[in-house]
Amino acid sequence: MTEIRIHRELHAPIGDVWRSLTDPDELASWFWPQRFGTECRVDLRVGGTYRIDGVAAGVAVSGGYVAVDEPTSLSFTWAWDGDDEQTLVTISLAPTDAGTTLDLLHERFSSAQTAVDHEQGWNDCLDRLSSAVRA
Repeated sequence: MTEIRIHRELHAPIGDVWRSLTDPDELASWFWPQRFGTECRVDLRVGGTYRIDGVAAGVAVSGGYVAVDEPTSLSFTWAWDGDDEQTLVTISLAPTDAGTTLDLLHERFSSAQTAVDHEQGWNDCLDRLSSAVRA
């Protein structure tokens, strides 16, 4: 397994979910636990970059935007600070009667274990997103 796929049903309008994924302040509010002191920088355009920095935890991830199709699709590279591996994340959103479906594909992992680790991390993050967009 060198890729992961996660599907979520979110009880929020697609515009709210999009903002939570792309606005730096909103992204920082849910991406990692509050104790991480998360700071985000987002240049939301193809060729633009992002950085999510868990200052208090000493972790950060960054990359570049490959596709930006507001409010339905976002694709970006992903690399942890200090790690040479660069992977690709694609998030697709679709409106539903109950809110929004979110489908996440994270691919190009070099090992199955790395994919498993990221799957757990994404599930933790998306649990916080689900709570954040409902609040």
